[in-house]
Amino acid sequence: MIFIEMQELQGNGHLLYRRASKENGMASLIENLITVLEEESKLYEELTKESMAKTPVIVANDLKRLSDANAREQKIVDDITAVAHRRDKVLTEIATVLGKDAKTITVSEIITAMEKQPEFQHPLIAIKDKMIKQVEELRQVNLHNQELLKEALEMTEYSINLVQSLNQAPETANYSGAAYSGATLGGSRSSFDTKQ
Repeated sequence: MIFIEMQELQGNGHLLYRRASKENGMASLIENLITVLEEESKLYEELTKESMAKTPVIVANDLKRLSDANAREQKIVDDITAVAHRRDKVLTEIATVLGKDAKTITVSEIITAMEKQPEFQHPLIAIKDKMIKQVEELRQVNLHNQELLKEALEMTEYSINLVQSLNQAPETANYSGAAYSGATLGGSRSSFDTKQ
């Protein structure tokens, strides 16, 4: 519950809610922040699931499905960006109320500022910890997928080099005295035939 300081005005019996508007405004901002962070957390969860589903697609070397997975991931990233803008807007408003720098305020600072209001502090701590774990899990999945893609590219490059080397005719060695001259069996042959 938020403490509201009340003060009776000079004998007229009316109460002045000095801090009520600031407290209620802050409570509303903190609730908005929690809501936005929960929405962002759900999007990170979706992105992690999508990234994990992409792993077998990479292994199968299915370029069509990989392209589709990338498009779905990009949509989620776009949604995260939109929610992050809303989060930054709420953080700026909270920073203004707290008298902090809007460019540098963090959720951790807000958690500290809410130490006397556990009804706000505890949910902020929980969502912050959850999001830290989600981002780390997503980072690990992305690193794994990146390694798989690197290996797939190396295999593709190896296959291309192998095919190119098979298309080249073998050389025969002709030795005459101290000189070596290599002659290609079957004449010279190019991968690109200019005669049509």
